Amino acid sequence: MTRQIGILGAGTWGTALGRLLIKNEHHVTVWSALADQITLLERDRVHPNLPGIRLPDALRFTRSLEDAVNGRDIIVLATPSIYVRETVRAAKPFLQPDQTLVSVAKGIESDTLMTMSEVVEDVLSPELALPIAALSGPTHAEEVIRDMPSAIVSASA
Repeated sequence: MTRQIGILGAGTWGTALGRLLIKNEHHVTVWSALADQITLLERDRVHPNLPGIRLPDALRFTRSLEDAVNGRDIIVLATPSIYVRETVRAAKPFLQPDQTLVSVAKGIESDTLMTMSEVVEDVLSPELALPIAALSGPTHAEEVIRDMPSAIVSASA
């Protein structure tokens, strides 16, 4: 089943996951708050930190959070952990109860010592109760984007 997927974060991990999801025939839009990053990715179709791998033409990039979230079945949160709270807060007006949020952000929030999934729940609750899953594991964007075998763990409540 083809899904509409929005990835919030155009770093190496978000970009590698976007490429993998496109290869699995999903429709993917990757968001970044950095206009220069979006321009570079759209123009060159190569992530500067993942050289030698051309990104599929079907992989869309946007600076519009609304465009990355509206109408998507799944939202993948791939921002650095220091930006998770503000990104989820900014995306909240566009999120819908029938969407699933998948956090691939690593780390804990330094001020609160919350995991990234806890930060997401803290921002969204109680107004919006989305299904939330976390993906983590001994994975590296550099390996995933090169289609190397990898293992990852998924958890949700």
